[in-house]
Amino acid sequence: MHTVRLKAGEAAVTTDDDELVPVGRGPVAEVYAGVRDDAGFALKVYPEPLDRRTLRAVRGEIAALEALRDHAPVLVADSVERLSEGRTGLRMELCAQSLVELVEGSGRRPVTETLILGEHLAEALSAAHARGVVHGGVCPANVLFRGSGDTVLSDFGTALRRRFAPGSLFHGAAAPETLRDGTLDERSDMYGLGATLYFALTGRLPHPRGHGESDDAYALRVLSEPVAPLGRSDVPSPFAELILGLLGKDPADRPAGAAEVAACLRRIRADVERPVSPLPTDLGEPILVTGPARRRRWRLHPGPLVAAVVCVMMLVVGVLLLLAYRPRDVVVQPAPAEIRESTTPPSSSPARAVTVTLEEPVDLGHFVELSWHSDAPLHYAVIVAVEGGEVDTVYVRDRTSHRVEVDPMSRYCFLVHGTDGAGVYASEVRAIRGATCSL
Repeated sequence: MHTVRLKAGEAAVTTDDDELVPVGRGPVAEVYAGVRDDAGFALKVYPEPLDRRTLRAVRGEIAALEALRDHAPVLVADSVERLSEGRTGLRMELCAQSLVELVEGSGRRPVTETLILGEHLAEALSAAHARGVVHGGVCPANVLFRGSGDTVLSDFGTALRRRFAPGSLFHGAAAPETLRDGTLDERSDMYGLGATLYFALTGRLPHPRGHGESDDAYALRVLSEPVAPLGRSDVPSPFAELILGLLGKDPADRPAGAAEVAACLRRIRADVERPVSPLPTDLGEPILVTGPARRRRWRLHPGPLVAAVVCVMMLVVGVLLLLAYRPRDVVVQPAPAEIRESTTPPSSSPARAVTVTLEEPVDLGHFVELSWHSDAPLHYAVIVAVEGGEVDTVYVRDRTSHRVEVDPMSRYCFLVHGTDGAGVYASEVRAIRGATCSL
């Protein structure tokens, strides 16, 4: 079992052979992105160690899903990893973005796209249920898109959810019976599927949780209040009825299984895509005769969705490049010397004039205030070098300021890297307290 060292509480995490940056946080776990052997990966880190029974159950779920890796839109974890603090991480494929991020960035999804999405998710659940694996937490955050645009459903299994209950169960798309007594089964997965499709079409969950609302108050509201109508006139009645059926309070009122839902969605989509007027009866001789049409599974229609996913994937790769170009052998010399501007790391795309300007640091004794600006929208990493000590990298997303906690008796140098997904751009090095740096 691979052992990884994480520095708890730090925005950038150093491991034995990986550099990780935080990319998300759920009700229980934190998700980091890293690169190994020139390939990106995600590491989902849980806050506490696992007992032997839970660990055995998690490995059993992964083994049961392994056969689906290339045959269903299921994201299967690659390994279970023990962290040096006793925590546990699941290593898996790094995807471009989630359905939550897609809707937040691009708005409510078109009807046909949502129908296809529903087919893919229902196929994933049907395949997993046939292998004896319940998802237990179907929600928009667990619907992921690869850089190719392919859809996958991630985070299968009930072992970890039961280990970290109740926090892991209150994810905003949980079924009434899950909130009432912790039930996790195929019917609760159907509710989660309905909640996810509802979110894709409306941009909101069926029962959005109020700010500061307690678990008990939220559960009571989900158990008692009806789901609001979709509020979209372009959604066909059969589709709206199916979604509301999936969101039934009583599990017995929901569709019996995921395969049935997938078939129903296919029928609805066929009606939606049927031409309004009949095709011409005489089309003439075909220009080109081909074999049977092939449809790559699990991919939504190209266009704005794929373009958005590709852009996000470029940004993910760029963030990993920020780490790849992190200086590891930093020379911080005590003798005064001129601060040298760092060079821009190489990029696979044509060079363009992107400038990152780091202002003079504001030394506050125990803290240093950093601010910077650029002539292009970028995501940033702040590099902090202490004289005679370590070099740390902090990923700050698109923020243009950052407060660094420092030792008031030490000398420091600072550097900012920015990325637009196409390249990595470096500021000049700034120093405090007379430090001289070569970064």
